Amino acid sequence: MLRTLILLSAVALVLLALWFWWARPSGEPAMAAYHDALETHPGSTAAIDAGLREFGEVFADLTRSDTAERMAALYAEEVYFNDTLLTLTTGRAVADYMGATGEKLDSSEVIVHRTLRDGVDVYVRWDMHFATSAFGMKIDSKTIGMTHLRFDDDGRVVLHQDFWDAAGGLYEHLPLIGAVVRTAKKMMK
Repeated sequence: MLRTLILLSAVALVLLALWFWWARPSGEPAMAAYHDALETHPGSTAAIDAGLREFGEVFADLTRSDTAERMAALYAEEVYFNDTLLTLTTGRAVADYMGATGEKLDSSEVIVHRTLRDGVDVYVRWDMHFATSAFGMKIDSKTIGMTHLRFDDDGRVVLHQDFWDAAGGLYEHLPLIGAVVRTAKKMMK
C-alpha cells in the first residue's frame, strides 16, 4: 500500500512538472527571440567554409574530453544559440552546456548530410545518434534535424538555431515522460 502511494505520488509530480514545462510560454517569445537574433547577429560570408568545417568536426563526437574547449573556440563570445531545449547568449555558456552534455553521453555521432547557403545564412541537415542512461535505463536515440547557422569574419558561430524532433529524439525515450509522448503521438494519428 505504501509502495503504491509513493509510486502514485511520483507519477503525479512528474505529470505536474510536465504540465508546467508544456504550459510555459515558449512559442511566440521563442519565435520573437529568434527573429530578434536575425537582426542583432547579421553574420558574415568571409569564413563560412572554415566555420562549417569546424562545426562538423566539433559536433561529430560530443563525448570527447575536450568538447567544451572546442565549443569555446567554435562559438563567438556573443551568440544566439537555441537547440530547442535551451537558449544561450554567450559562447562560454554554450561551451559549458555542450561540454556537460557530452559528459553525460555514452556515445554521440552527428552526421552532416547537406549544407545550403543563402548569403550569410547556412542551413545544415544532419542525423544525430546518441546513447546515454537516464533513471537507470539505457537510451539509444536517433533523430534528424536542421540547424540555421551564421558565422562571423573569423568563422565562429554567432547564430545557431536548431530545428529537430526533441519529442521523438529525446523525450520519447525517458521513463514516464516517454509513455506520455508516445500516447499523445498515437492519439494524433
